[in-house]
Amino acid sequence: MRKLIRRALKSLDRLDHDRFHSLVQELVADNELLEMVISSIPGGVMVSSQDHRVIMLNNPARRFLPLSAADPLDMKAWEAIASAKLSSYVREALEEDRGAEMRDFSIQHRDRNFILSCGVLALVDRGHIMGSMIYIEDVTAIRAEETRLKQAEGLASLTTMAAGVAHEIKNPLASMGIHLQLMRRQLKGDSADPEELLDALEILEEETERLNNVVSDYLLAVRPQKSIPTSTDLNALITDLVQFLRFEMEEARVRVMPILDETIPLLPLDEGAMKRALLNLVKNAIVAMPNGGELRLQTRMMIDNVQVIVSDTGEGIAEGIQGKVFEPYFTTRERGSGLGLTVVYKTVREHGGDLHMDSSTGRGTTFRISLPIPQSEHKLLSGGNT
Repeated sequence: MRKLIRRALKSLDRLDHDRFHSLVQELVADNELLEMVISSIPGGVMVSSQDHRVIMLNNPARRFLPLSAADPLDMKAWEAIASAKLSSYVREALEEDRGAEMRDFSIQHRDRNFILSCGVLALVDRGHIMGSMIYIEDVTAIRAEETRLKQAEGLASLTTMAAGVAHEIKNPLASMGIHLQLMRRQLKGDSADPEELLDALEILEEETERLNNVVSDYLLAVRPQKSIPTSTDLNALITDLVQFLRFEMEEARVRVMPILDETIPLLPLDEGAMKRALLNLVKNAIVAMPNGGELRLQTRMMIDNVQVIVSDTGEGIAEGIQGKVFEPYFTTRERGSGLGLTVVYKTVREHGGDLHMDSSTGRGTTFRISLPIPQSEHKLLSGGNT
């Protein structure tokens, strides 16, 4: 159609009345079709010209948007919007001649509270910005359902964790009760055996420590942590961890291979929390290699993050349960708390990082932690000014 119009315009002075009338009718029909299509879109559409003035507005946009005028055509797009936050968002995107990703805004309009999702798209023709399209969706019901599902998931998770804690506490409490009864019988009798009393006390101490670990793991998993990040040498942290576990790994016949990238910068980490997270991964790897094996601990410098890789040659994790390993109280071990990997995941996310797992039955498991590099370190590494 565009080519037809251009050809017609070039020969406009040679068009007779009938052909000119036919051309105008075609233009009107196409324009009506365009308006019908835009008005049929369920989302709101506001189109602005190169100088950011409103040239088109469909019916959903009129319903959704709090407009500052009954007829906003020819107004600056942001001036046509009565919501200060939404108006500022649109103005910033238009004046900088860029698009803007969809973003939610809480709007009070016509005595109702809405959540509108809004995005800005630059309209480009042959490399030139000819205008912009502001797209609006009413996501009030969607966000309400998402909140409801999130609350339901949180309640289900809390129920699961409470059941897990109760189960974990029940066993050591039962053991402590039995040994306290044995001690009471010994002390009531005439010939108490000191050795038996000492054995019972040792078991009580072990079970008390076990209870303490259950409660500590639970609190780490559910309680918001007050992170205290400091500039941390990740390689030194891993070296200290290897030294700390050296005898345990020797006894388990696990050969450790630290592969540390010396180019990685200092990172803002809560050193204690990150050390606990890595300790959990290493201990899991040791348990996964009951007949010994190889443990690789690697740091690697990437473009915008530092990776920590913990890889073992152990039994691996069955594909059917890989999606559950980060869930609270999921464990395949008899005496496992089921919170170790939950704590690892939580710690990594609190540092703004990502955690990925790759495992194959009989071939081992690899955990890959990605930790972001601060912007200031980016500049230093690239040779820029701070």
